Amino acid sequence: MNVPSIVTSAVASVALATASAGAASTGASPAPSPAASPAAAVASAAPATLVNTKNFAYAPDPVTVHPGDTVTFENSDSTAHTVTADDASFDSKDMAQGQTWSHVFKKAGTYKYFCAYHTYMRGTIVVK
Repeated sequence: MNVPSIVTSAVASVALATASAGAASTGASPAPSPAASPAAAVASAAPATLVNTKNFAYAPDPVTVHPGDTVTFENSDSTAHTVTADDASFDSKDMAQGQTWSHVFKKAGTYKYFCAYHTYMRGTIVVK
């Protein structure tokens, strides 16, 4: 089984913290702690914002997030949709029913998007 490195690092960090706590209670020198723990980075990450595609509409709309946030789009309709930026900066391609697609919005700005199959379907992501 291929375990992602972030999981492996998180497990190692927990083991290190446990060993350090045990060493402190026995009077032994604790092991040095890492400068920045991957587990701490995962714990502080903001949860993804969900935009649902249902009844030929994106909801909620508009969505406001911070730079670096992830927005996940889920297709709950029985037909395929896309999430395509007006400025072509992102495109989910085909999303069948039940599929999800995520995008990280790195820079502040207003991002307008539409469905390539149903061009009346429109949405906006505001990053500030």
